[in-house]
Amino acid sequence: MRGITDALMILAAFSVLTIAGASDLASVSSGDVRFGIDTALFDYTGTDTLGMEIYEQLLLQQFSMDQDSVVSFSTTVVLVSANGDTAAVDQWNSETEWVPGRSAVNSTVLPVVPGDYTLNVTVTDNGNGLQGLVTRDITVEPLGRMSDIELARAVVPSPEGSSNTLRKGEVLVFPAADGSYTLPEEHTAYYYVELYDLGGSSVQLQGRLETASGETIFARPWASVGIPEGAEAVGLVDSLDLQVARNSGLHRLVFGMIAEGDTLEAEKYLVIGRSVEQGEETETAYDDTGEVPYPGQFRMILSATEMDIFDDLDQQARSRFYAAYWQGSPQERDSFEERCEEAERYSSPYREGWETDRGRVYIIYGPPDDIDAVLFQGEQVPYEIWYYYGRGNERFVFADRSGTGNYEQVFSTIEGEVSYTNWEDMITPIGGGN
Repeated sequence: MRGITDALMILAAFSVLTIAGASDLASVSSGDVRFGIDTALFDYTGTDTLGMEIYEQLLLQQFSMDQDSVVSFSTTVVLVSANGDTAAVDQWNSETEWVPGRSAVNSTVLPVVPGDYTLNVTVTDNGNGLQGLVTRDITVEPLGRMSDIELARAVVPSPEGSSNTLRKGEVLVFPAADGSYTLPEEHTAYYYVELYDLGGSSVQLQGRLETASGETIFARPWASVGIPEGAEAVGLVDSLDLQVARNSGLHRLVFGMIAEGDTLEAEKYLVIGRSVEQGEETETAYDDTGEVPYPGQFRMILSATEMDIFDDLDQQARSRFYAAYWQGSPQERDSFEERCEEAERYSSPYREGWETDRGRVYIIYGPPDDIDAVLFQGEQVPYEIWYYYGRGNERFVFADRSGTGNYEQVFSTIEGEVSYTNWEDMITPIGGGN
């Protein structure tokens, strides 16, 4: 293991934020458990074998809890090589107190050699069996004298003798694995980079923030830093002021180094989001002829934070966000877009299919496993019962109470969905009291 010297603290003043995307962007899970995954490559040995650090961040409030308000979830990490062989596996269980708004952060390291891989990360809620999955393709190339960039939410001094997996030299680096910072609450971000085999050298360093199109927003002056004699690896930490960016949207953080006549750069894509002020209008009209297919439908499957970020982006950045969201999950994307098309079967002269209750449920939860459709029968209004056996025998009930073909959702077994306690009375009398 190559020793890391004390991290050189370099104060910066950028503003950044990340989303899911290519290998230099964080990935967001699909499924019932939402979490973020990011990766970074480091040279631990000075050989062809590198360390792929994998960072995980999850909101605790989405998990079930026991009578002592403790959540328990397991994480399985599987790295598969291009020929289909399992290159590395790791698995661990986590238990922590259930606290609304609090995140859990985990990290692991897998040994890798240059090549193409597929990373699969599964998180399972041990209390109810619900799962989330991230699949992303990763190309590992030799690092040379600079590691990847690790984005972080905080960097603090490490307790003496700490064996924390987040430790880098004398500091603990808490990764921003879910790829999101929200202004004004999260007004400072950090990043961490390692330099290798430059002991005794004087290097020039610079960090800058660019828009996705390459326009420089902020550039720090080149700074000369002396690397201690005999140092095999040096860690650099930079603090970023997120408030200097003029607009929300996709950005790129670039870290440059000039050493022994060579100029090297590492980059990381970022997105800045801003929280919506109380009372501020949050709805946004979208044009389906734009670059993002099914933008209105796409918002249905986003979390509140993701929706705020998406709504605040320009058209080009939304397109990048959409592509990044499905990174490593082309089948999930195809399935989503297919559901959007099929949901149009529920359209009416007044509403597009995806805007109806049945269309919305179809897009979010997929086609039901079974449908009981009841037309006019006695005094009962037409209604449909949708069954989802694979989701734990969940049900939805839609009723055409007006007799116009507009089926409203009146009942669901899923927590948080529209569900009336008197739904059975609502489907009984036609033209009677509702």
